[in-house]
Amino acid sequence: MTFTSSRLIHRIPALLLSLGIGFFLWRGLVLPSFPHLGSTAAHYVTHTASETGASNVVAAILFDYRAFDSLGEATVIYTTVCGVALLFAGRRYRSSRRGLSFVVKRGMALMVPFILLYASTIVLMGHLTPGGGFQGGVILATITVLFCIVYGSRFEAAQINPNKKEMAESFAGLFFVGLGLVGLLGGAGFLANLRAGFPGGTPGELLSAGTIPFLNIAVGLKVGASLSTLFYSMIKILEAPSEGPPPEVFSS
Repeated sequence: MTFTSSRLIHRIPALLLSLGIGFFLWRGLVLPSFPHLGSTAAHYVTHTASETGASNVVAAILFDYRAFDSLGEATVIYTTVCGVALLFAGRRYRSSRRGLSFVVKRGMALMVPFILLYASTIVLMGHLTPGGGFQGGVILATITVLFCIVYGSRFEAAQINPNKKEMAESFAGLFFVGLGLVGLLGGAGFLANLRAGFPGGTPGELLSAGTIPFLNIAVGLKVGASLSTLFYSMIKILEAPSEGPPPEVFSS
């Protein structure tokens, strides 16, 4: 009884901390009004739809007002992938074809289309709803990770060739820069959107926001391909040549 009481006493601070955090989160969700916005924030909230055609203010900031900075963030990801690839370039790589059990593989086969649809929705509707290229690209990369874990790296490499990942990443980066150059040639500045003559459409519709949906697609491809390549480069715990076939009832 004493031991049980002591354990309960030690859990009281954690319980109080959890309740406190929960209370502040709850208060944040039910605030009756927003606090006073500064001049910059008020401008974004008031003029985003008219100046960019996007309903998602965050996406408009990332890919219109400060699109050049987002290009820098994508470049950081690319630099990281290059560094990791060079770091592991001298390591011996041995592909794996074992994977997990038959049940897990069949379940994964059912999940992949829904993961792909979810990621595509987040990317394509990033200018309308929360999400965008960065978030959707991360979800796309999880397909590669799950393929390597569930089916083995040899299956993943056969389905999604590493060279195609590099091509997709390079194409996405060039497409991003190319859209920026169109604005520059139009006399409105690098990565200019509506000011460069791109159609803004009607805010709230899928075909709107000028270049923002296309930049979301470029970033989604780049982030997905980059993180997939990063994970693929770091896989070193693979099946040994002496390992036999996986303990499955049916072969895949």
